[in-house]
Amino acid sequence: MDLIEIIRKKERKVIGVLSGTSVDAVDVVLLKIKGTASKTQIQVIDFQSFKIPSEMKDYILKCSRIKENDVRDICRLNFFIGKFFATCINKFLKKRRISPNSIDIIGSHGQTIHHIPKCQEKFGIKTKSTLQIGDPSVIANLTGITTVGDFRTADVAVNGDGAPLVPFLDYILFAEKRKSRVLINIGGISNLTYLKKNCRINDVVAFDCGPGNMLIDALCKVYFDKEYDKDAKIALKGNVDKNLFKFICRLDAYFKTRPPKSTGREHYGKSFVKKIITKSRKIPKEDIIRTVTEFTAYAVYYNIIHFIKKRDISEILVSGGGADNVLIMNCLKNYFRKSDVKKLEYYGIDSANKEAVLFAVLANETISGNPGNVPSSTGAEKKVILGKICPA
Repeated sequence: MDLIEIIRKKERKVIGVLSGTSVDAVDVVLLKIKGTASKTQIQVIDFQSFKIPSEMKDYILKCSRIKENDVRDICRLNFFIGKFFATCINKFLKKRRISPNSIDIIGSHGQTIHHIPKCQEKFGIKTKSTLQIGDPSVIANLTGITTVGDFRTADVAVNGDGAPLVPFLDYILFAEKRKSRVLINIGGISNLTYLKKNCRINDVVAFDCGPGNMLIDALCKVYFDKEYDKDAKIALKGNVDKNLFKFICRLDAYFKTRPPKSTGREHYGKSFVKKIITKSRKIPKEDIIRTVTEFTAYAVYYNIIHFIKKRDISEILVSGGGADNVLIMNCLKNYFRKSDVKKLEYYGIDSANKEAVLFAVLANETISGNPGNVPSSTGAEKKVILGKICPA
């Protein structure tokens, strides 16, 4: 489809696609989007999650670890991921007998390999940096659909962290005149968005809190050879080890850092997990999972209490894989007894596809020539148009 024709449209069919920090699956969602910015109207048509093969997952994780990666691996992986995303999208469309010609654009987050939100200096140049791979040009050419990708770079270019980006969607969906809300997403990393009553886009507060499912998943793999703690069954068999809990609080300098801030696997990865394992040699395995799970909820609580402070919170809406962890949800309900804590699904929104929806919405903003970052959340110097447009 001609790019000018796509730009002129007032209503578009858009696919959002991403693989998150947990590297478990590629999520593909198809939306009908009408309007832009605060007037955006969204209709989810369908959604499917494609499991990432274990060998590919291991390869991605290897490439994200500083001491184990190789520039040749990252070069290859940039194309492997692009082709895998394209394959998932083509399967999604074929299964539903949808012609690629009927889709206007794809919004692809890609796969984060490394994220450096702290400013560093080299050659007399100071900059933050981030790297998402799975090139959108590959996706565009293998699907035949114009693809927008590499969304975080523009925000980083104007001194933002490049994260979080989800506040843009949270504002569109949940800002209200009479109700204040905190939206918590617990994926690999936990993050929050605070929307005060009668919130405007410049009032939005958002940042990464700390680990989401990442530490729980990694330790479940080590101790139980399981990808994750389904229904918190392992954690519920254990007890919190107070000494280990205090150790993790001391170990993790990030969750106490003031926003704007962002984090990722580079902080909560293999090295962090190894330190927990070393400290936990005499602790029952179930107690380790219980302790780390409770710390995950505590990191969210700490950030709200200290950085949202005593602001009135009517509702707390939880999404991501952590929303399916009954122990995390119970912890949050105990921490915030004066607020109504519930899953995002209460409002008919599937938390499983929320982030994929985000990148479809951001692609729609980019193709319309509108900014998609929220400087009050990322720390950017100004609003900027996000992403690169790669015609098919």
